[in-house]
Amino acid sequence: MINTGIFGGTFDPFHNGHLSIIEAAVSEDLLQKVILMPTSMSPFKIGHKIAPEEDRLAMLRLVAEHYSGITLSTMEIEEEGVSYTANTLNRIQRLYPDERLWFIVGTDSLLDLETWYRGEELLRTYSFLLAPRPGYDDTEVRQTIENYGQKYGTEIHVLDNRRRDISSTEIKQNLKEGRSIEGLVPPEIESYIYEHKLYT
Repeated sequence: MINTGIFGGTFDPFHNGHLSIIEAAVSEDLLQKVILMPTSMSPFKIGHKIAPEEDRLAMLRLVAEHYSGITLSTMEIEEEGVSYTANTLNRIQRLYPDERLWFIVGTDSLLDLETWYRGEELLRTYSFLLAPRPGYDDTEVRQTIENYGQKYGTEIHVLDNRRRDISSTEIKQNLKEGRSIEGLVPPEIESYIYEHKLYT
């Protein structure tokens, strides 16, 4: 069975923190492929200004071209309104019934999964890859994983990725202030941002 990772987000922009998560999952032989799933409107970011969809998609296409095993889906971009993870994963599972889906989450999302739209269904139905983020209590994370396992039978694997404290906000701030973003984003993304004068 093919293990497929679903990595969702606004990716505004995609950065080396995102890339390190994918590299960890592949290097640990957990996933055979990763689907990048940019969202048009996240329920957690309503009211936030983000880069145009065509630019975010163009940057993700560059990522898919440069790194094997990564593909891009525009499923959520093509939807109208708010995108919900439960709906998206159910649609993907119907498209790929013979693949096991692993939803990639950060620590903040993991701790709140029960409160998501149809969160209990998500936890009962799908498996998760946790990309640990700095600044969280490891004991609380372990307890949450154990709790989900006992209540819902959820399988959660903790990635051994480098905890790269990179944020899209930091990248945008650097660009506004004329500071370098080298090392924060893949080179092809950096070139695209400068060429198209994004975030300035």
